[in-house]
Amino acid sequence: MSVSAPKASVDRAFGPLAGELRTQVARLAYALRAPATRTGVTPTRFTALGLLEAHPDGLRSGDLAARMGVTAPTVTRLADVLRDAGWVERHPDPADHRAAVLTLSPEGRATLERVRVESAAQLAADLAELPDEDVRHLVAALPVLRRLADRRSGHADDVG
Repeated sequence: MSVSAPKASVDRAFGPLAGELRTQVARLAYALRAPATRTGVTPTRFTALGLLEAHPDGLRSGDLAARMGVTAPTVTRLADVLRDAGWVERHPDPADHRAAVLTLSPEGRATLERVRVESAAQLAADLAELPDEDVRHLVAALPVLRRLADRRSGHADDVG
């Protein structure tokens, strides 16, 4: 399969930047997950909890699976784990009582908040040590990073 000229041009111009950005974002994301992992909130669990928080009326398992990019059986097992941990509740779907809707429980909300606060505190300490110019660059980059994340996820403001 041949590569078209425009795609090849984009790859040459932005490929190295894309590769380096992906690597550094992944490294930072991995480090920021440490507080969550210590409390049993794996990245997959954190994503599911964040999606449920963004949808206070809840999500059906299939909708959660689609938003996470995983299979329905995976979300069924995940929902069992989240429910057993007390982070998620299952309710009959008001639109179809044969189906269930997953909602974030008060304990799930508190767990998300604890993880976010601890992770943000660690990152804030790191930011405080940066030169002012670096902080200004990060502030300026945030809207761009948000747009890239929204474009990649297809679900603006779902997880946080």
